Amino acid sequence: MFRLINLILFVFLFANVFSWNPSNYSYDPGSNYHLVWQDDFENVGPIKATINGAPAYAPNPSNWILKTGNINGGLQNYTDSIENAYIQNDELTIVAYKEGYTSAMLSSAYLQQFTFGKFAAKIRLPYGQGLWPAWWLVGNAWDKYKLYWPTVGEIDILEMIGGRQWGNPNDKIAYGAIHWNNASNSMTPLNHAQNQTKWQTPDGSLLHDNSLVYWTEWTPTNISIGVNEFIYFQFNTTNISGSINPVDAWSGKWPFYMILNIAIGGSWPGSPDNTTVWPQKMIVDWVRVYQQ
Repeated sequence: MFRLINLILFVFLFANVFSWNPSNYSYDPGSNYHLVWQDDFENVGPIKATINGAPAYAPNPSNWILKTGNINGGLQNYTDSIENAYIQNDELTIVAYKEGYTSAMLSSAYLQQFTFGKFAAKIRLPYGQGLWPAWWLVGNAWDKYKLYWPTVGEIDILEMIGGRQWGNPNDKIAYGAIHWNNASNSMTPLNHAQNQTKWQTPDGSLLHDNSLVYWTEWTPTNISIGVNEFIYFQFNTTNISGSINPVDAWSGKWPFYMILNIAIGGSWPGSPDNTTVWPQKMIVDWVRVYQQ
């Protein structure tokens, strides 16, 4: 019996590895969802620079603002320079440099915000020690309720920490998580709660090797997170153990905005070292939002 179980497990893993072909994958949100917004990163506005011998454009200002400074700790210095975030060949490229640890953070706050739906982006990630790319959602309840993080909620559709910090093959692992205040729906009392799960490429390839679709589905009762055809995170938001219920952040009381960035360093990924290759790029083919 033991040998039979091992054989079944081997066949299952073997089939998963050899059926993994990201180049053939096309994201389908399902027949009950329709597209409500997208950015295919077409050229908008004047040419801002010539990069790699080709015209480069700024991200669409109707969709994104560029945050600047040192945000959320780490070593990075987010800038609004065209060298750190540009549109070219129908792609958004975010670039992190060793010099000054400059990088970019794009936010759709107050521009493109949504309540419930499927949020998806096709991304090729950077790699290497100290890199921390992310694609995430944050609730915006400041103007109406004067609430901020973590009470407003956060959905991390994708985080990756490069290198081998904590002894893991991190360049092969995507993390999905949610954050909220499990003590109240106000700012007092406040207790930061989180739930996180990770997913590793079935064939051992780096996340950098392929453009993959990282997505989440947020409904009135559930949050799911996946990569391509794999769903690896599911969380029921209606009856959370050890938390207040209901949690306003997940109830649709306020919308969420989108963020794309490359952070550098910090306690989780650790600092870059002499193995880190520079510059590093996060290349985004598209971002889409679907709703029922």
